[in-house]
Amino acid sequence: MRVGVDATSWVNRRGFGRFTRNVVRRLVELDQQTTYVLIVDDATAGEADFPEAADRLVVRLSRPPSQAAAADSSRAPLDVLRLTRAARRAKLDAFLFTSVYTWFPVPGIPSVVGVHDTIADDFPELTFPDRRARLLWRVKEGAAVQTASVVFTVSETSRRALAARLGRPPERLPVVPEAPDPVFAPQPPERVAAARASVGLAADQPYVLYWGGISPHKNVETLLQGFAALGDGTRLVVVGDLERETYVSSAADVRQRIADLEIGGRVLLPGFVSDDVLAGLATGAAAVALPSLAEGFGLPAVEAAACGAPLVLSDLPAHRESVGDAALFFPPRDAIALTNALMSVLGSAELRASLSARARAAVAPLTWDAAAEQVRELLEQAVGPRG
Repeated sequence: MRVGVDATSWVNRRGFGRFTRNVVRRLVELDQQTTYVLIVDDATAGEADFPEAADRLVVRLSRPPSQAAAADSSRAPLDVLRLTRAARRAKLDAFLFTSVYTWFPVPGIPSVVGVHDTIADDFPELTFPDRRARLLWRVKEGAAVQTASVVFTVSETSRRALAARLGRPPERLPVVPEAPDPVFAPQPPERVAAARASVGLAADQPYVLYWGGISPHKNVETLLQGFAALGDGTRLVVVGDLERETYVSSAADVRQRIADLEIGGRVLLPGFVSDDVLAGLATGAAAVALPSLAEGFGLPAVEAAACGAPLVLSDLPAHRESVGDAALFFPPRDAIALTNALMSVLGSAELRASLSARARAAVAPLTWDAAAEQVRELLEQAVGPRG
């Protein structure tokens, strides 16, 4: 069997980029009876680390997907046509879109399409800059879902939301849960020290850590307000790309809120950091605080849990689903409740130890091998008996 894969999101730093890299790498390694053909743009091909056993079909595009699939943009029709033609020429039995964000038509080829969440539909004003961008998104997502042989999502939370929106029975929307990368595990003291130093933290400085997108639905402003009420001895490290954002960026609002709250000396903004540094920071954090207004899966919470970080999370169904009771929860927009939760964690070594142990246990069953096996089964289902 020959399976095409949309690899144009390979280098994306958000959750769907991680999903693509991890699932496809494991598919190529575990399913050696199948030829995987990665269809990728020339810009991504120049910087991506693809599995050697996969075939590659490079398509020259006018703009990189990081620009063309962003919240305020769209792919040029000619670029879409080039990708579609490449898929048709490859003589494929099935096609895998790990995420709908970079979807393009593949007529005549059974496709498996991942829809990770309903955030763009539930919070369009926080996700897209204008009505045109919202309309283009709805057209693309609608076409992807209607033409797919199989549509999957990444959590029971997303399955319920998608089933209601699409009018489909939940059992027709299989779930492929995400998982933490292997690097996300408790790190030795020397790596924690190196991670601290790389972002400007003193060796004995207690800190609260956030990481994820710097976009409106991530609600970083509420975290800043909740943190401002803590004592001066604690720092806040906000890890996230302040320059490149697939969704609408809230970087300017975050910087303005820091200035308004007069906490510039207590908040560190290192921007994007490597996963090695991130794992070290999570291991050494007094708490990892994630105040999102919505999540489809909540991968940063799961990655932090795998490092044994004490978790303070917005009370969302996706967070409850992924970590159970292994966190302190607060209403997403309630800065006072967030302050109280942080004070509880910072003030009790016993509570931190308990949350840490529970968090690691909660996410231990999640693996990318299991996710890849599920995707392989969905591809076989899409091909059907003729495959």
